[in-house]
Amino acid sequence: MEENKKVWNFDSWADRYDEAVANDSELYARYEEVLDMVVKVANVSSQKRVLDIGAGTGNLSLRCLTCGAMVVGLDPSEKMLAVALKKGSNNSRVEFRQVDEPFLHIPYPDAFFDVVVSTYAFHHIPHNEKPDAVYEMLRVLKAGGVLALGDLMFKKEEEERKDLYQYEWLEEEYFERINELHTLFKEQGMELNTQQFTPVTWVVRTVKPKG
Repeated sequence: MEENKKVWNFDSWADRYDEAVANDSELYARYEEVLDMVVKVANVSSQKRVLDIGAGTGNLSLRCLTCGAMVVGLDPSEKMLAVALKKGSNNSRVEFRQVDEPFLHIPYPDAFFDVVVSTYAFHHIPHNEKPDAVYEMLRVLKAGGVLALGDLMFKKEEEERKDLYQYEWLEEEYFERINELHTLFKEQGMELNTQQFTPVTWVVRTVKPKG
């Protein structure tokens, strides 16, 4: 899988994404709760500047917007973002931008955001590129800022292999492994907090050190 990187292309799914996640009781089980928890643990609040990576149709971005935050949503799919723009109703506190590799090349300066969030998107990044993606997310995050991810994850690679065999609906992807994420953030002097929602869905949170 590492040698044949998948290309993000969700244009064909844009018109039916919201319906799909609402009706999928397996892959997207507790979808709304996961998004709500990411907003909660990220401490999204009024006047904070929030980056949502892999914004898709804007469901997480708009939740942050209702908290009074100023939000930027990045996604590689123009059609997905077109749906998000309609939902945003031209609200001046939210901006949606098309970026080909939104985890790896964030078009903003260092320490620009108070919060970085993402849901159901980080698993599209190959394992060998996840350290670069983590570094890039932390680069644009202010000291003391919160990074929170909600996604399909496994405790470790062995459990991933077992569950891919057990759940026929679960396609092979670049799923996060909790033990590897702990190591990645520990190398940056950061502690990772985790919460499991379903057998394959987790929310993780960390805070960028000050100084």
